[in-house]
Amino acid sequence: MPYIPNTDEDRKRMLHALGLSSTRELFSPVPEHLLLQRELKMAEPLPEVEIYDYFERMGRSNQIFPAKRNLAGGGVYRHFIPPVVKELVHRGEFYTSYTPYQAEVSQGILQCVYEYQSFVCMLTGMEASNASSYDGATALADAVLMAANIVHRKRVLLPPFLHPQYGEVLQTYSQGRMLATTVLPATEQGSIETKALQRELAAKDVAALVLQVPDFLGYIEPEIPELAARAHEQGAMVVFVVHPLATGVMKSPGDLGADIVAGDGQPLGLPASFGGPSFGFLATKKRYIHQLPGRIVGRTTAAEGKTAFVLTLQAREQHIRRERASSNICTNQELAAVQATIYLAALGRSGFHNVARKCEENAHYACAKLCEIPGVEHLFSERQWFNEFSLRLPSAQVVDSAYAGLMEKGWLPGIKLGELFPQLQEGLSLAFTEVHSPSDIDAFAADFREVLG
Repeated sequence: MPYIPNTDEDRKRMLHALGLSSTRELFSPVPEHLLLQRELKMAEPLPEVEIYDYFERMGRSNQIFPAKRNLAGGGVYRHFIPPVVKELVHRGEFYTSYTPYQAEVSQGILQCVYEYQSFVCMLTGMEASNASSYDGATALADAVLMAANIVHRKRVLLPPFLHPQYGEVLQTYSQGRMLATTVLPATEQGSIETKALQRELAAKDVAALVLQVPDFLGYIEPEIPELAARAHEQGAMVVFVVHPLATGVMKSPGDLGADIVAGDGQPLGLPASFGGPSFGFLATKKRYIHQLPGRIVGRTTAAEGKTAFVLTLQAREQHIRRERASSNICTNQELAAVQATIYLAALGRSGFHNVARKCEENAHYACAKLCEIPGVEHLFSERQWFNEFSLRLPSAQVVDSAYAGLMEKGWLPGIKLGELFPQLQEGLSLAFTEVHSPSDIDAFAADFREVLG
């Protein structure tokens, strides 16, 4: 491959320095059966027009669902994005995902990130935010490590229906830091079993209680302030994973007892786009700001008296503290965070609340409509929810057949919960946003009734 700059002589010197005789020895830790036992065959070069044609043919193999017929949620949602958002975020001054280091020539982007941090604090009820994280799962993992560093404990309590992918990322981070995770048992209505929580907290070795609001199934934990108070009484911190739009119809996490708040910002003006890119947000109380991972933009006054924006509190970061840094991941999603900032500014306070209320109204209308169908039950009918809820069908086989039938009718009919939670084989999760009109919901309910026979 001619674009790799190392010559044969360069590689020979590097191998000698490593005490190796061949490049193959570099891969000796990899089991033999995993190595390619033949020459790698690369496709011949193609003219650009043929490359476009090839990828167009590949793309046609995907089944594309319009936003109104996409009812899958699980952390990624279809919302209306005002055209002004895309227009502004594509400006050259913003079009980078990296944090600007030269403050004197980056005042525009730094001010935008400062405004982003302000929006996150407003939504979460916290006092300090970083400049964004890689995604929601990474933000949660950093939040848990941050809590463990603050209280010097090594165990984390997780809710019964935490987003499975968030749990996997957290497990990966926890192994490196020797943290133990315990999944709390659920009641019949899917909420945290409070007696079990009390027993776990009584050991006084819990660093953090994690609460996802709403949880992966769409439901909001009852008596959140009481749960947070129990954790605090036993010296544990409370970490929220929150749907940002849900803050438009409920109290902020700060008002509910959160110490650290994490989440994924995709609902804030970003497309679904095969699951990304998105960004994570991470915020906390002011007294914990020195343990907060990631970049932070601060506002100050320049020598001539003008307001200026700079990267601040950098002593927390890995380019200074190395292995003792609050986080050892450089990647943030600044371009996505800027897009969310533009989206929130375009909506304004009332527009944001209107979008949140419309999501909630549509979901509740859909739930009532679907539960009129024989054989369809609301999974946790006594719980509160935002824009996502779960149904129980007569059997896993009925879930599969109904799902296939609705796909044939052009719907992406939610998420089959049995594939993620073995105890919910008869479950189907559905999400609704402001793009789903009552007539769309009526059409889906009619098709659902038909496929169930």
